[in-house]
Amino acid sequence: MADAVVPVSLALKGEQYANELWRYKNAAGPQQQYFRMGLAAVLWRFFVLHENCLTDHCAIAAFDTVTTVPSTSGRTDHPLRSMVADMVGITRDRHRDLLTPTPGAAELGRSLSAARYTSSALWGENVLLIDDTWTTGSHAQSAAAALKAAGADSVVVVVLGRHLNIDYGNTAIHVENARMRRFSWEACPTRPWPHG
Repeated sequence: MADAVVPVSLALKGEQYANELWRYKNAAGPQQQYFRMGLAAVLWRFFVLHENCLTDHCAIAAFDTVTTVPSTSGRTDHPLRSMVADMVGITRDRHRDLLTPTPGAAELGRSLSAARYTSSALWGENVLLIDDTWTTGSHAQSAAAALKAAGADSVVVVVLGRHLNIDYGNTAIHVENARMRRFSWEACPTRPWPHG
């Protein structure tokens, strides 16, 4: 569906980053704003450093449009949309609300389905699609499919956190290998070498 899927970082169940990705939606009062500001800063810095990596990877000049994966759980004012449309300066002017959940979207669960969303018409635009967490990828990939069906050219998904539970399958081995690489802002998300 998407031309590339790029997580900013792993979000391990029970650890700090996964906790922040939960609290920015579910905490109350000033604490909620604190987590939203922090995650907005993460997105802004990531795009300043790596948006060109994503356009190079897709062999395109730029992302014309930025949008977010909408909630299918009935949340009408999703904080990710507010962050991308209002708080993150590098995405603010390109943001458009393109996607709408279909009436049966919530019943689709975690299955990938082109029937989960509809999209406004696009005319060959390159779209940067942002989501907060990637567990199975069904929502983001369904959204990418809807954008392509509506006429998008390239669609790249950027997710704030790749959610992992180390108690599931052989995930612990993947996490152990990832910990050896350590997080670095300079690590290119599309190539196996840092910026230099």
